[in-house]
Amino acid sequence: MWASTSLRALLAGLLVVSAILFAVGTTLERHQQGKETTAATDQEGSGGESDEESTAHAETHREKGVTLLGINTESLGLEIAAIVASLLLAAAALLLRQRLVLLAIIGFGLVFAAGDIRELVHQINESHEGIAAIAAILIGLHVAVAGTAALLFGRRADSATTIADPAT
Repeated sequence: MWASTSLRALLAGLLVVSAILFAVGTTLERHQQGKETTAATDQEGSGGESDEESTAHAETHREKGVTLLGINTESLGLEIAAIVASLLLAAAALLLRQRLVLLAIIGFGLVFAAGDIRELVHQINESHEGIAAIAAILIGLHVAVAGTAALLFGRRADSATTIADPAT
């Protein structure tokens, strides 16, 4: 019982830390994109582009990202939703003792680890070492989230079997 409670606390902590680091990484990335957009706009603005054209180009550059199922993966709304989801799953890991919650956390961890791998490759290609380092750490955190939830899921299955058949 104590080990299960400790693992749940660890799982919640991993989810909270990953949410905070994700927020830091996305903020840094937005700041970096803003600096690149300003530099690109300044260079293009001297080439005879009107202010409206420069602003439109800056907006297009700032919102570039991968579109997955019609959703821009770099949108602020999606980033906020991911952070909120991580925090809600952390609370659910502590408060709810349901296997469905653990399955949701496993899926969340694996999906976000895959997204972090894509982001790591992208940031390495863009030569943004700091953001790439954050993405690498997030890969580890999200894999640890999935692994810890899987361990808890397995323990629940083992304890259910033990309770059902005390002879084993």
